[in-house]
Amino acid sequence: MKKATKEQLDEFYLSVDQKKDSTSEEKRLNPSLKSEVKSLPYQCPRCHKLLSSRKEPCKYCNYTGYIPMSEDETKKIRKVLFVIILAIAIVVYILTR
Repeated sequence: MKKATKEQLDEFYLSVDQKKDSTSEEKRLNPSLKSEVKSLPYQCPRCHKLLSSRKEPCKYCNYTGYIPMSEDETKKIRKVLFVIILAIAIVVYILTR
């Protein structure tokens, strides 16, 4: 294994420090980068771009397959399923009696 000279080590440490400084300066100049990433938690399944909400179509490719149902639609479906399951339970109860 080759030993590093003091000059090579100093050069390496200097380059690492410069990289740290450039990333911290970039964050300081553009602080919205970090908040922008946090405000975009959803990814479009078609184009894989980051989106802020799943409630509207993708603004890049207009993909709408991932839009969730509204609460009213969910309540209606629950009511219908409850009635169907209740009817099946009553029929099973009558037939096995």
